[in-house]
Formats: sequence, structure tokens, C-alpha cells
Amino acid sequence: MSRYAVVTLGFTRPVYAHELRPGDGFVFPDAPSTALIVADIEESVLSPELVLLGLTLHGRAEPMHLPANTPIRPLRMVRTISMTCLLCHKDQEAELDLPRDGEPLSLVCADHVPEPDEDADPGLGEEIE
Repeated sequence: MSRYAVVTLGFTRPVYAHELRPGDGFVFPDAPSTALIVADIEESVLSPELVLLGLTLHGRAEPMHLPANTPIRPLRMVRTISMTCLLCHKDQEAELDLPRDGEPLSLVCADHVPEPDEDADPGLGEEIE
């Protein structure tokens, strides 16, 4: 595990079905208590303005088909994001769960993150992923 610090902004932007990847969890805004987890995705381009997604969902035998521009509310969207350290400009990859961790704004790499102080409050200096 790498040590780094990432500054994030709350994940509030609209999200559409075409942004989903296998392993992502989401709900529809009109059915917020029905969580769905994507196992696989197939894309069918019908025209430049109409793309349909066939989502294979955990626990469902048949795929769900919906337009790629369907709004969803993500519950889990883990992404590996390449960023540059603000202090030394070294490239670093950070793995973030966007709905939980937020949209990344900036990063400070392990070379500049202080070692945990044993006398400090618990939680300070912990690895951030």
C-alpha cells in the first residue's frame, strides 16, 4: 500500500449509466432502496444518439437493458486515478471510491506525507486509499 494524501471534493455531479463498470453498485433515483451491483456490461450502439447497455446484475438471471444516458445514483464506484504530486510533480495512482471518498482535486505523494506519530490522536497519519 502506498501512503499518500488526496484532497477531494464531495461527489455531487450527475452520473449516467454509461459510467458504470463491473463491480459498481448503484440505485435508480426513483428506487433508492433497491441496490444493484454490476457484474458485466454489454454496449449496443443503435445510432450516434442512442446507445443501449445490457447490464448483467448480481442476483439476476436476465440482463437489464437501459439507455446509456439513464441517470443513476452510484453507491460504489472504485476508480484508479493517476495524479501528479503537488510538491514534486511525481505521478502517483490513487484508488478512490468516488461516492464515498469524493472527486480528487490534488495529491501529495508518500515522499511528503509525514510518518505517523505514535503519540498523536488515533486516525492521524493513517494511510489514505
